[in-house]
Amino acid sequence: DDDSILTYLGADDSYIQRALPSETQTMLNESTIEINIHMEEDPHIVKIGQSLNTSEQVAFTTFLHARNQAFAWSYADMPGIDPDIVCP
Repeated sequence: DDDSILTYLGADDSYIQRALPSETQTMLNESTIEINIHMEEDPHIVKIGQSLNTSEQVAFTTFLHARNQAFAWSYADMPGIDPDIVCP
């Protein structure tokens, strides 16, 4: 339960509660489009909402492209994660 998680982590409620799923999560209910935020020869594909207007799509794509190194694209991008916990 949530209390045992808090005790185990030794963290205060406010910090952990922000990380726990909310009872009223918003579900994605719109179509998405795939965009490549890396090079054509080594694509990194993400999805954005199709309802964004053209200028929003361009701005969001530019933002994500400039920060594509912030994402973990492979297991090698996640140092410290035990590869044994990853399913083949």
